[in-house]
Amino acid sequence: MRKPMRRIIAVLLVVAVLPVGFILYELTTLSENERIVRESYQNQLDAILYSINQYSDDIISSWANRLNIALMDEKNILDSAKGIPSLFEQFAAIQYIYLTDTKNKSMVSGRSMSENETTRRSLDSLVSRQQHRVERLFQYESAGFRKMELLDTVPRIGLIPVFFVLNKGTPNYSLGAMIINLPHFIENTLGPKMQAIAQQKFVIAAFRKDTDSLIYSTASEPGQNILDSRDESQKKSFWLLPGYYLTISISGATINDLVEDRLTTTVAILALLVFILGLGIWFLYRNIKREMHLAQAKSEFVSNVSHEIRTPLSLISMYAETLEMNRVSEEKKKEYHHVIAKETSRLSGIVNRILNFSQIQANKKTYEAKPIQLNDLIGDVLESYFFHLKDKGFTCEFLKDPDIGMISGDRESITEAIINLLDNAMKYSRDKKHIMIRTGKEGKFNFIEVTDQGIGIAKKYQKEIFDQFYRAPTGDVHNTKGSGLGLTLVKKTMDAHHGRIKVDSVPGRGSSFWLFFPLKNEVVS
Repeated sequence: MRKPMRRIIAVLLVVAVLPVGFILYELTTLSENERIVRESYQNQLDAILYSINQYSDDIISSWANRLNIALMDEKNILDSAKGIPSLFEQFAAIQYIYLTDTKNKSMVSGRSMSENETTRRSLDSLVSRQQHRVERLFQYESAGFRKMELLDTVPRIGLIPVFFVLNKGTPNYSLGAMIINLPHFIENTLGPKMQAIAQQKFVIAAFRKDTDSLIYSTASEPGQNILDSRDESQKKSFWLLPGYYLTISISGATINDLVEDRLTTTVAILALLVFILGLGIWFLYRNIKREMHLAQAKSEFVSNVSHEIRTPLSLISMYAETLEMNRVSEEKKKEYHHVIAKETSRLSGIVNRILNFSQIQANKKTYEAKPIQLNDLIGDVLESYFFHLKDKGFTCEFLKDPDIGMISGDRESITEAIINLLDNAMKYSRDKKHIMIRTGKEGKFNFIEVTDQGIGIAKKYQKEIFDQFYRAPTGDVHNTKGSGLGLTLVKKTMDAHHGRIKVDSVPGRGSSFWLFFPLKNEVVS
């Protein structure tokens, strides 16, 4: 195990050193070459303008998706009388919604009902004139790409129609358009995004192209010159908003200040990245170490189970061969049959435990919830388990509370959980072979308590004993064969019944396990 751990540590160190070295190299390059910083900053400004453009497209595309969703329900089909008030209430920049089958059927719903018909005729004419572009939109849609496109402007200042193909499941109409009020959209929808990006470090502004008149600005002071430091400003047209453009400029800083700030920020980011990287490597190392321990536990599990299976198989084979030779007395035959039946039952229990664990891990285990009286259930378990306890030299005391109520659960899985606790009590008891089982009620729960006088479990291991394949590494535990699945199955059974399990143990004095089941009328579905 040491060699794999050394290799893992070496790989983690390489993973840590390479990014740090790369960042240091970049930091040195920036500090030595101011031109690279300036160029990088220009690219950053350009990227900001790009992101605003992309954001505007994404917003309009999301509105189109909302309209498509509304139209998928026939009850929400637009008509000139009703429209979709919720869309107009949510998106104030939308002035009209236009739908058409591109042939002879169309309609408009808008905020100004008196202008719906005029707008509809105007857009019908536009679709007719731009038929080749409309057909191209359908071609894009057939190829799996929904394109938003501006065919032209409507005869009204500040309004643009954005066309898109409707979902195939939309009845009656195949092409839609949203007529958007551009100044309102820029100021109220894009404005907060610009402010969030600017953060008083930049001045981002939107202008009308034909008059260069200001529509919106992130400037904190009304009198601030929006185009200060013009050599640092960038200018980009809106993709879907014709006649308008964006500008961005640095606010209140020189390029030297920016270089120093960038270096300082880079150093801080470097320190943070090194810290996060170190933390990540530590967590990764810890998880890998845990997985290696789990792999080792699985290996021990296979070894233990193999031993447990091999022993009864050997006994069954040996006694079966002896009986087959027919050279033993009738008394010996009975003894051999008893041993074969006993070992077969033991082997069946091992296999069933592994199969149950496999089903639970694969989420294929099903539980059939029925009303259960715990006193009766434990009585049945002890009755069927009596000879096994007696054979091992154990005495069992059952203290039942006659006033406990009913629970709802799977009888078979709860029975198996109790048997697992009894098996553990017998496995890890030495001289004092006495087990006490008690039932009772605590709040909204009924409980079963199983107490032994065995070797006990140290406090530091008590949280881990319910983990799969885990066996507490103390005392002579490993001299007792087991699969490490018994308590795991008990814990998963309690989780499935919305209950909980509790353990109290002192090394050398024994262990007590409590299974808490919610009362029948308190079970959470």
